[in-house]
Amino acid sequence: MMTIENKNVCVYASEDAAEILILDKKRGERWRLDPETVLWGDEISENNHPAAGWKSALKRLTPAAAKREDANLLIEYRADGASVGMRYALLEDGVEITLLPAGAPVLSCALPGAFQPGGPGKKLILPITQGVLWAGEGDPVDRLCTSGAHDGFAMQMYGLLGKTGGLLFALESYYDNFWRYAKREDGQFFVENIQISSLGRMDYPRKARLYLTDPGVVAVAKRYRSFVKESGRFRGWDEKIAERPALERLFGAIMCFVGYCQDNLDYPKEFGKLKRAGFDRALIYPVRMHSYNMGFQMGGVDPIWLSDAQLDDILALGYDIAPWSWINEAMNDGTPETESLYRINREGKHILGWRIDDYVWDKCCSSRMADYQSRANEQGMEKMTWDHFDVLTCAMIGECYAKNHAGHMGRPLSRHEDIDWLRRTLCYGKDGRKAVSSESFNDVFSRDYDLGSVKAFPLNWKRPFCVIPLTALVYHDSMLHTWWEPHNYNTHFFNRTCAAGYLEYGGGKTRLMAASDALMGAIPDVFPFGAQYGWTGRGNETYLYRIRFEDPGVQFALEAAKPVAALHRRVGKLEMVDFEILSDDGCMQRSVFADGTAVTANFSNFLRMEGGTPVGAESWIEKRL
Repeated sequence: MMTIENKNVCVYASEDAAEILILDKKRGERWRLDPETVLWGDEISENNHPAAGWKSALKRLTPAAAKREDANLLIEYRADGASVGMRYALLEDGVEITLLPAGAPVLSCALPGAFQPGGPGKKLILPITQGVLWAGEGDPVDRLCTSGAHDGFAMQMYGLLGKTGGLLFALESYYDNFWRYAKREDGQFFVENIQISSLGRMDYPRKARLYLTDPGVVAVAKRYRSFVKESGRFRGWDEKIAERPALERLFGAIMCFVGYCQDNLDYPKEFGKLKRAGFDRALIYPVRMHSYNMGFQMGGVDPIWLSDAQLDDILALGYDIAPWSWINEAMNDGTPETESLYRINREGKHILGWRIDDYVWDKCCSSRMADYQSRANEQGMEKMTWDHFDVLTCAMIGECYAKNHAGHMGRPLSRHEDIDWLRRTLCYGKDGRKAVSSESFNDVFSRDYDLGSVKAFPLNWKRPFCVIPLTALVYHDSMLHTWWEPHNYNTHFFNRTCAAGYLEYGGGKTRLMAASDALMGAIPDVFPFGAQYGWTGRGNETYLYRIRFEDPGVQFALEAAKPVAALHRRVGKLEMVDFEILSDDGCMQRSVFADGTAVTANFSNFLRMEGGTPVGAESWIEKRL
């Protein structure tokens, strides 16, 4: 048996590398690497994921030898004759694992595979939507996820809980990878990271860290928070507000989605009603569509575009306004200018991005997006006080093989460069003064934007995943986590399941969503009026629906939003310092913020008690500790 150790950690490996164990010497928990999850394979990319082919592309690495290398352990594997090496180096409270550069035929590889606790009580912490806790319930599943995306990973981590200890996986090399979680037919469940090729090669070292923690959600979340701070990947509200003082207006506001579609409303008059209803701060979007080509319709009507006079009247109410910056895709109008925007794959073809009725959009190269966004004020966006991007942080574009783009002239663009261009685009959106939001919470960009979206209903009595405020435990004093724009307190048109049916998300569950926002110290979200399209279920065919301020559902949603906005004004900039699940079914949860405010939420459909205090069904209470 080969061994490396310090006062807190011991790593054991059999000489043939078939067995690898990590011992938490402080807590007594043992973590064993599951050899069935140590995989390698052919290329997995945005083009063939999540098609069924990815599973057949992966197979087990064959363990070969474990060797001492100075103070480290070098684990050697074989892949059809090729060599794959992983280096284990001790940290004070964990292990850093490096996947060494590999040659053909290795074009994807687990880093390092899935660890399992030595005893009972295992649970997984996954950063899907706002975060979930999974004890292995549900039917067998095997999912490959991206970073971002609606049911992808919102943060570059996952956690494991055993009986006496926890284990945090924190990814350092986050440019070229997928995440996998699975439950086998035998009931065994696990999570792992799969590293993939960059421009067809595995030619740079990939790094991850395993940190030993106490056995709880908070311990794992706070160790990840420390990791991102140590890595320079965290910017708190104090720093962001010092740079852009207007961000103060985020706190205590109500988020107001008014639809993508132009409506026959007097928008300033309608927002005057919101002001008289008691909301002095509002984040309103979209008031204009910012896109390469406006020659399309949704639900049979034109994209929204309010006049300069309307924008001035809304700003005079003290509200903030944003466009819908849809620049990651372009509708082909046949011009050379539009053709030059597109991302090109290895086969020299466009990549489909979106369809509405008979309109088709293909994906654009991120280097071209940044150039377009840098000139936003010349395109009718000069009055905007914040900016919202469509799927910029949700569906990262990936590699581009065009040879005529100025940002990567004569050579392909890597995912690393893609992320850097997307960051630049977000910074152009900030324009030195504005808040920036984008579809999907994705902490790859946490320093670069302020609001990320997509949250799940905490239907913890109904679905295998137990929803928890994981992103808030890490980033509450750095980012806002909001609902996806059609998912508001009063609209139910987009309720659906995701994560292979392990979660539900949507809108229209007013009380449940308000209780979830209160627990997270989040901003409330209402669709007060406007027009929006949906799908009929017949191919790409759309229909239009309209919301009016006087609708009973809107009025009910506004009443639910008022106390949530008031809470957010007080705690929105503070760290969430503690969290606890108070019931076995996960429906009673409590969060604590740095000022001592404790919020207890009841996600069930009947009254419950918390410390002698009644908490109504789908409701919440607060107190000071």
